[in-house]
Amino acid sequence: MAGVHRSQFTEAMKKTAYAYFWERYDDTPPMFEELFEVVPSDAAYEKFTSAIGLGELLEKPEGEDLQTDAPIESYTIVCKNRSFGRIVRFSKETVDDTKKLDNILAGTVASWGRQVPITKEKFYAKFFNEGAKTAGNDVFNNTITGVVDDASTNLIYDNKAWFATNHADKVGNTYANYTASRTLTHANLKTTYTTFTSVNNRDERGDIVDITPDSLLIPPALHFTAREILETTLIPGSQDNDINSLRTIVTPIKWSYLTDTDGWYLMKNREGTMATDREDPTLDFWQDETSKDYFASVFTRFGGCITNWRYHYACNIASS
Repeated sequence: MAGVHRSQFTEAMKKTAYAYFWERYDDTPPMFEELFEVVPSDAAYEKFTSAIGLGELLEKPEGEDLQTDAPIESYTIVCKNRSFGRIVRFSKETVDDTKKLDNILAGTVASWGRQVPITKEKFYAKFFNEGAKTAGNDVFNNTITGVVDDASTNLIYDNKAWFATNHADKVGNTYANYTASRTLTHANLKTTYTTFTSVNNRDERGDIVDITPDSLLIPPALHFTAREILETTLIPGSQDNDINSLRTIVTPIKWSYLTDTDGWYLMKNREGTMATDREDPTLDFWQDETSKDYFASVFTRFGGCITNWRYHYACNIASS
């Protein structure tokens, strides 16, 4: 069996690579941190119960007993931490013959400093890109075999797609946070905003809650459409000089990792979404004693889940 050898040389390689890695890692601020609540994690998974409070207080007629209340059974949400990494191999001859080892590290291993944030962006974008799929997607499945089960498998905690037309509360009402065919227009944004704030603003007991969107998440193809709707003084295309009531009502956010070029999402940032941060990226270097070749690896752990569907509404994205 091949052995592993570590030396001052491999430790020096690691130190040099880290310098390049962190320089590239900070190139582009990740968008997912604007969209997800990022929380630290120190275990294989996080598991919690969504809160469903007691009902409103009832007036007690004089001389009568207070009416009793009881908690409603709530949902269990699991968020596992997933592992991501790669290995690269350098032949002993390449390393020995290279006059400037820094050039190898800068051109190869250090590029992981760019790939780590790209990996995270693609992972968290899948929640939006796959969020209306009726069959779900593995990105929503937080089961760890033999460790913890996620009863909702490839769907979210209520056994529905994240974006669905039939989310049910605990008292028999049904809500929609998805419209399959609704292009981004001034009228359609107004309709969706109204549904978001005056229909979907109910908790699991059907009681009114204050839920107000603050962002319009769009692909690059809708950049100018969103600006016309949200930044003009008058209603776009109107011949009546009507004041644009949607001006600056939400902030447009452009994300290149969205796959539906005409899909859009009305949402409240960092609400109803969770990103777990388990382990920062680490680099390692070693030499194989049998081949004498050198190896480098990168490894990191993180995860994500949906904790409340009410803070997002999707339009014009695929459901299959």
